[in-house]
Amino acid sequence: MSPHDDRNITSVTKRHLPPFPPTPHRTTSQLSTTTVSAGRHDTSSRKLLSQTFDRPANSMQRDASSGDVDTLGNPRSSSQLDSRNELMTPSSSRPVSIRGDLSPLSSSPPYQLDEPAGTSSLMQRSTSFSSSSSHSSSRKGKERAIERLEFHEVEVSGESTPVLPDGGAARELRSLVRNSTMDAEVPSSVKSRAASLRGEHNPSHGTPNRSCSPRRYYVLTDAGKPVFASSEDSNESMTSLVALAQTLISIFAEDDDRIRSIIKGGQRIAFVLKTPLYLFCVSDWGEPEHVLRVQLEYIHLHILSVVTSTQLSRAFQRRSNFDPTRLLEGTDNFLRNLIARSQYDFSYLTSTLQPLRMPPALRDTAAAALMPPARFKDLLYVLLVAGGHIVTLLRPRKHSIHPSDLHLLLNTLASSTTLRSSETWLPICFPKFNPAGFVHAYISFVLPDVGLVFVSADRDAFEDLRGWKDIVMEKLETDKTLAKIQAAIPQHEYSVSAVGSPGLRHFIYKSRQHVQITSPAWEAPYDQDALSRQRVVTMYQRLHDAVHSRSGQSSPLKLVYTKSENEACLAWITKPFELYITVTPHLTKSAVVAAANSVARWMAGEEGKVFLKDAPVF
Repeated sequence: MSPHDDRNITSVTKRHLPPFPPTPHRTTSQLSTTTVSAGRHDTSSRKLLSQTFDRPANSMQRDASSGDVDTLGNPRSSSQLDSRNELMTPSSSRPVSIRGDLSPLSSSPPYQLDEPAGTSSLMQRSTSFSSSSSHSSSRKGKERAIERLEFHEVEVSGESTPVLPDGGAARELRSLVRNSTMDAEVPSSVKSRAASLRGEHNPSHGTPNRSCSPRRYYVLTDAGKPVFASSEDSNESMTSLVALAQTLISIFAEDDDRIRSIIKGGQRIAFVLKTPLYLFCVSDWGEPEHVLRVQLEYIHLHILSVVTSTQLSRAFQRRSNFDPTRLLEGTDNFLRNLIARSQYDFSYLTSTLQPLRMPPALRDTAAAALMPPARFKDLLYVLLVAGGHIVTLLRPRKHSIHPSDLHLLLNTLASSTTLRSSETWLPICFPKFNPAGFVHAYISFVLPDVGLVFVSADRDAFEDLRGWKDIVMEKLETDKTLAKIQAAIPQHEYSVSAVGSPGLRHFIYKSRQHVQITSPAWEAPYDQDALSRQRVVTMYQRLHDAVHSRSGQSSPLKLVYTKSENEACLAWITKPFELYITVTPHLTKSAVVAAANSVARWMAGEEGKVFLKDAPVF
């Protein structure tokens, strides 16, 4: 039976689909961070680690009772500062001043992320840590509280032990890791929060102009079979790397523990374990661990959009060494495109959307034309897409849609020329909606870069939705709405100079109310220099990590400032919005604060254009 037949058989129909399940929420336990030296242990295994990971890449619901929901229908919380769907409801839409809105953190001024020469550094004191603290009780009482395993001074000699076929390297690695984590001298204190944010654990942070390799992403089964690699590794190299990763994962699994990341020299290896699939990434960009884990989560979600979790579980239950590559045949291009989009698109990290920038009246007119008739009982979402961005989105009144599911849909549309050239009835799984089954999407690009997407739980609704599309087209063409939308596509980008703030180079503004972001086009000195853009994006990621306590910090920050010889960056989080700005390094701190306030004031008048507000429901 072909994969396509399998998908049709397991597609969701009305009677199988749960009645609008809420978006699942996942939490990550916070583990203590321990630095472990591996310098005095066996050298052959460390050489194997060094040779393997230092190899350069060859290529690159709405709540019916309260009504307190965001544009996508997800409930907001006033008690959390999570950048995903747990958003704080703003008390006012008025732009907030940094001086007037933010109270000091404890009794200290705002933390500083970096410590450039001649600039004072405001640090949080290190927390005392004893050797016994490195082992915390778990559900079985033996889980080690080790989140990161750092290898320092990995200088080795001698010949490396082969990974296959005798398993000798696995045994030596097992001894290395166990000896390192259990017997090595544990530092008397954990690194301070400020030092961690400055990137002292990763040498790449200290060289902002260094060239970084493309991140490498890998997927394997829990039996060690390679499934996907983003780089063009040789078969032998791929086999060795996957075998090594499998060994490291199994070392921790034997003690009912889960490896999260390894820092070796200037590289970080992050892991996401989603049995029966394991995912990991190798990066030397200097970003926080959370960034890589989010990107790996998206890769896993995209795999589930093609093969549901139920299908995967059933296949591996029948055969533990099942090879899922046949089911995923033809998806490499989709996965690589997803990876490319997630490198610089901040909406992936923040789990938000960036709608098409356009006049709000035009958006409302398009939404009115898309209001579905009452007879479509199983219709879930109605979307109008232009230029790769959402123009408008309609949803059921008591139902929400997760931004991650929309990212998967938009990536699918952008990665296939077939979908853009003909009417398509596509079975697709939205993992945040229902990871166990498919919904069906009617896709029709009425213009080369403008498409209609109708998502239904009824697998037999193609003809009905196709007929309704003709009615929608008549409405969109009556007052030339479609032509106006197409004309708005090249107007989506805007210049940072529109803010009118001297020294401002770039910014990212997130509306916490609408779960959406906006940012200007890259301009000098970043428009022609990919390395400079990479440096700024990585700094944004570190700032985001700081204000949201993604790396296990004791508490989130409201204001973070960092400065280098190339630029200065500021992160500012309030109830209505989050703001990340980049300015020239010559600005004083008071001028940086003024630039941030200028962006907040300017955005107050532009929200109607850049954000999808008050999306219709049916």
